[in-house]
Amino acid sequence: MKQHSVAGQLILSTYGMGIQGVARLVYTLVIGRTLSPEALSDTTAILSLAVYLALVWPAGAAIAATRYLANPDTAADSIRALRTSFWVSTIPLSLIAIPIAWWITGDLPTGLASAVLVFSYNAYVFSRGVLTGENRLLRAAVLDTVSSLLAITVLLLVLTAHSSWVLLLPLSAGYLLFALFARSRTVAAPSPSSLQRETLAFTREATFGALVMGGMLPATMIFVRAFDTPTAAGMFAAALTLATPANIVAQAVSQVLLPHFARLRADPSAMRASHRRLFALTAAGFGLIFGALIVFAPWILNLFYGTRYADGVPAMQVLLGIVLLLSLTSAPSALLLASGRERLAARIWMFAFVIGTATMLLLAPVWGQWGALVGYALGGGGGSIVIILCAFLAPTTSTHVRRDITT
Repeated sequence: MKQHSVAGQLILSTYGMGIQGVARLVYTLVIGRTLSPEALSDTTAILSLAVYLALVWPAGAAIAATRYLANPDTAADSIRALRTSFWVSTIPLSLIAIPIAWWITGDLPTGLASAVLVFSYNAYVFSRGVLTGENRLLRAAVLDTVSSLLAITVLLLVLTAHSSWVLLLPLSAGYLLFALFARSRTVAAPSPSSLQRETLAFTREATFGALVMGGMLPATMIFVRAFDTPTAAGMFAAALTLATPANIVAQAVSQVLLPHFARLRADPSAMRASHRRLFALTAAGFGLIFGALIVFAPWILNLFYGTRYADGVPAMQVLLGIVLLLSLTSAPSALLLASGRERLAARIWMFAFVIGTATMLLLAPVWGQWGALVGYALGGGGGSIVIILCAFLAPTTSTHVRRDITT
């Protein structure tokens, strides 16, 4: 793929997911400004739950779609397996959300509404991966814009309800709209094949990687809401919502770079050279973005949420520092996945995930938000450093990869 083509795809993908991040920020901003920190904490915690559960399989299926649908030789076989696995995973995950959300908020209607949000968010994540794999990023960007506007508009209509469960419905409507108009153009193969088994194996490895890499940030919010006071959780939620958009941009970059590196697998030297250039570019960009956000965090939090959320500044700065490290893995993670080293990446993040989650479980009940942040720093920050080192040191080919998917 030519460099200018990659740049164009990066712009479209970054725009689309950036719009979603901004919409989510505006969404929580309206709630935090017009209602209360407690309402903000409930909404953010349930949204974090939806993000976490999507990582259990649908996000991995989306990653697989970006890899296998990018090649016409593998697309038909892969889409059949991916569609089936999406439905098999999404329905149970939506039902699982009900008791968890009920426990977190103590409100059964919120638990029921969370199932709708989980289903719609899973559909959005998977559909976006399909569009990326099929190189239909312009359509994805348009749908991101329209669905975001729909969510904000419906929120303004239901804001007077003053019920947490109602506040979840506008987001659900936006995500469902995206999924309905993002159907795949790929015609599925009529019967199972060995490539479909390979696709599911890759999805399993990608799921492990996505869960253990991306699961700690939403888990942090869930732990804070479960073990700290509702007011303190609201302060933390404000900080989290301002740190999340930049993290979404990093995910968009990684999603686009995966098919780019996959197409370079036939030329390992070109893959390594492209990785060095893209890592330097993304590191410089993210360094500037996150550095500015950390320095101006007090002013930013006051501007968006007001003085009553001032206690959330330290948490916001710590969150941004950790998310910066995670963002620096955009190119390295894509390289490892595209070159057949997904098992290595999954093992690294699994180890980091276990350390981070165990630390949260031990410290969050005692220290509240700071216990959760210590766990996130150990798992997320430590895992990021190891991923970056392995991307530069590990070979770009793998003997366990069974089939070349390059074009």
